Amino acid sequence: MKILLIHSDFLEFEPKRKAIKNAEEWRKGREKINDCLVVFTSVEKNDEKDTEQVSKNFAKEIEKVAKEVKTNSIVLYPYAHLGRDLASPDAALKILKNAENILKKRYKTYRAPFGWYKAFTIKCKGHPLSELSREIGVEKPAKERKKGSEFHKFILIDANGREYVITKKDWKKSEIWKNKGQQYEMLNKFVRNELEGNPEERDKPKHIEYMRKLELVDYCPESDIGNFKWYPKGLLIKDLILAFQENLARNYGAFKIQNPIIYRTSDQNIRKLIGEFHEKDYRIREEKEEFVLRFASDPGAFPFMQKLNFSYKNMPVKEYEEAICFRKEQKGELCGLRRVRNFTMTDLHAFCADENQAKDEFRKLCFLCQDLMNNIISKRRWVLGWEAVESFYEEHKKWVLDLVKELGVPSFVKLMPKRSHYYSLKNEYQSIEADGANSQISTVQFDVVNGERFNITYRGEDNKNYPCIIIHCSTFGSIERTLCSILENAAIDEKNKKNPMLPLWLSPTQIRLCPVSDSYIEFCEKIADQFEERGIRVDVDDRTESVQKKIMNAETEWIPLTLVIGEKEKRGEKFSVRFRETGKIEKMFLDDIVKYIKSKTAGLPYKPLPLDRLVSKRPVFVGWGKLSQSEGSS
Repeated sequence: MKILLIHSDFLEFEPKRKAIKNAEEWRKGREKINDCLVVFTSVEKNDEKDTEQVSKNFAKEIEKVAKEVKTNSIVLYPYAHLGRDLASPDAALKILKNAENILKKRYKTYRAPFGWYKAFTIKCKGHPLSELSREIGVEKPAKERKKGSEFHKFILIDANGREYVITKKDWKKSEIWKNKGQQYEMLNKFVRNELEGNPEERDKPKHIEYMRKLELVDYCPESDIGNFKWYPKGLLIKDLILAFQENLARNYGAFKIQNPIIYRTSDQNIRKLIGEFHEKDYRIREEKEEFVLRFASDPGAFPFMQKLNFSYKNMPVKEYEEAICFRKEQKGELCGLRRVRNFTMTDLHAFCADENQAKDEFRKLCFLCQDLMNNIISKRRWVLGWEAVESFYEEHKKWVLDLVKELGVPSFVKLMPKRSHYYSLKNEYQSIEADGANSQISTVQFDVVNGERFNITYRGEDNKNYPCIIIHCSTFGSIERTLCSILENAAIDEKNKKNPMLPLWLSPTQIRLCPVSDSYIEFCEKIADQFEERGIRVDVDDRTESVQKKIMNAETEWIPLTLVIGEKEKRGEKFSVRFRETGKIEKMFLDDIVKYIKSKTAGLPYKPLPLDRLVSKRPVFVGWGKLSQSEGSS
């Protein structure tokens, strides 16, 4: 079905004569409807496969547009000229009448007679949404998932792989809580959030203060809410995280791809996937065609893989992508970097030939995500959440329990009686944050549906094509949310009377040199050259401040190592190194400082300093006190 929607000041039409023998009877003359959404409609042959579903999809799409343009009057106008392979008159009329009956429940609904030549006059309002086109198919839209509604059984698993069956009422009494340690405390908070909801009274997330104080990320009032601007230091962290992920992906054996960020809504594959994300899409109209901004990596990855030619000899086929995505989350749900509308996600897919191969890849990706969480978030402040179809979990229970034991991370499992999404099993790597909320960083998903659904196939030994089992691994569901979790973990340290810090390898400046007077700036620059040559980010506070003020500034900026440079240091004696993490001062030679940093950052990516080495040359990026209400609202 093809439709053209025009938001109009008025539509006036008059049936002239019948165009087909079995045209509807029409005794009215000229009719005029004011301030209405006119839906020119062409029903096609393919719509006859399921007229009931097409009618529902048709009505739902009209309702969505009616809400956007804020009208209460709808006119269904049969218009065969939009389609090519037309449905039978009986089927077309049935779909129009069904949609009319659905819409009448909420809107003033009119329908021009079917099977007539009609004269009409229409006045389009001319705003950006006043002219839209859609293609409606027979696909059933994905059901909106109400949190927890499809789950009927709950299980806890300790780090040794032992099961504890719980209910929503008795979960606090479970024997699992006899286990002590930070991860069980984290698991307790996660289970509470999942079964009872997040604590109602929470402080403003601490990362919002940190992200501006450290000049990493900021609100952007010139853009839509939920879209942020990144300062040089924040971009360095983002680039390092992406480099870390790319190294993991390459070591795993995935090739890197890149796809567009904009797609045609008329494409069948895109229409199928749009429903998965519950209409949280940004749409753009250009040259009478509608496009949608990318809302996940799959809209690019699946069509990409459809067109590849591969056989069982190539399996598993692994691809990796960094995808810029857009989702129009509800304004009230936006919260700093935790929930945004524009984000960068990193996604791996392993296209597998059979279940055993898929289980092997699932396991490998679980350990890849564990490595990622330990290096970027924290080694002890995350837990695993699992969702599974009950029959799949029971069939593969030993494998799941062994995997949890091997990972050594306590877990919470939610079981559903039947599949409500494309996966049969997934896990989520959940960071527990300073305000008690949890954020999903990574996920691995076992997908037995989409290979067949999207015709992603491989050629078997018998030269026949078979659908792939797809293992999805969103290593970073959102780089923005990842930075949020890094900063929230620093807030936990601050609550525990420790100095909040970024991981050393992610710190924009790793060493700050503080000359005791201007006469030592040149020497500081020579020392800085030696650190830089060895892949260490170092800067020099050459401002005309006291040494104490320079040290305080370094603390405010969370500089991990601060060196005061004076005559003793120039003479070649040991440097006095102030460690932010411990607050201690140690005497060390330059080579020992380098060895310390290299030992802490071994195997992790490096990028150079994002700003001028001399602190005096840097602009102030965040003007304190200038945060407007519109910025703060998101």
